[in-house]
Amino acid sequence: MITHRLALIAGVAAALATLPAAASAAAVHGSYTTIDVPGAADTIGLGINDHGVVVGAYFDSHGTSHGFIDRHGKFTKVNVPGAADTSVDGINDKGVVTGSYTAGNGVSHGFRGRPGHLKPFDVPGAGTRSGQGTVGAAINNHGVIAGTYIDAHGVLHGFIDRHGKFTTVNHRHAGTKQHQGTSLGFINDRGGVSGSYRDSHSNHFSFTGRPGHFTPVNDPDAPPFSTFVGGINNSGLITGAYLDTHGVFHGFLDQCGTFTTFNDPAGAQGTAAEALSNIGVIVGFYTDAHGSNHGFTFTPAS
Repeated sequence: MITHRLALIAGVAAALATLPAAASAAAVHGSYTTIDVPGAADTIGLGINDHGVVVGAYFDSHGTSHGFIDRHGKFTKVNVPGAADTSVDGINDKGVVTGSYTAGNGVSHGFRGRPGHLKPFDVPGAGTRSGQGTVGAAINNHGVIAGTYIDAHGVLHGFIDRHGKFTTVNHRHAGTKQHQGTSLGFINDRGGVSGSYRDSHSNHFSFTGRPGHFTPVNDPDAPPFSTFVGGINNSGLITGAYLDTHGVFHGFLDQCGTFTTFNDPAGAQGTAAEALSNIGVIVGFYTDAHGSNHGFTFTPAS
């Protein structure tokens, strides 16, 4: 899923290049910790539980992605046997993970479980050609998974997997052509999700809420179509990132409609938040001055 997200960000960045710069938002301060998988060329933090265990993906020198679990500096690498690439996107407090892998034919499949005991799954209706398939994005403490599947026409749909019972989630304004549709990226213990959609003009929008009752998320200091929501925790705190007119991304927190910005001090070329725990610790990645990506956690000052 991280490759789809980075491609989406790149496309929006190109569209923003001609827009005027926006004003700077109020900044939120706190402490940062960098996460680098040993031997990795790039590291991306994608999920975190309430015990501070981080999951994500790292890229080797050949550009192949592998999943990882970071238990306070002790790394476990996660690779689905026979997969072309693997990403671990979410973890709950029981240590159960979800994510996706790409098979040799280019089709994505979701998985759930623990390292060494990962169980693959596919959403009914997911396409079976290269660039299609199923992506698990997040798992809550009830074992409910949210994610995205791409159908045989290349249209994206969100899904919620309640222990093998799948519900498709489509935003009512989502487009129905190739590369359009709805994506889900997070689910909390109360059933609230976060995600995005592309409309019939292929414009990008973010939202949170329960299926059928979505609320748009737009950082007021961000250019149009450039807000990317990451996660929403049980208290309703939202995190994500927005792209400025120079194509640089900045992390944000949204607390009841009040937005604040944060940037990792080492993130010379941008900071992107992907998820957060119920105690408010944020995980994501930053891009340094040399263009390399590093995972991070951010604990906002109280």
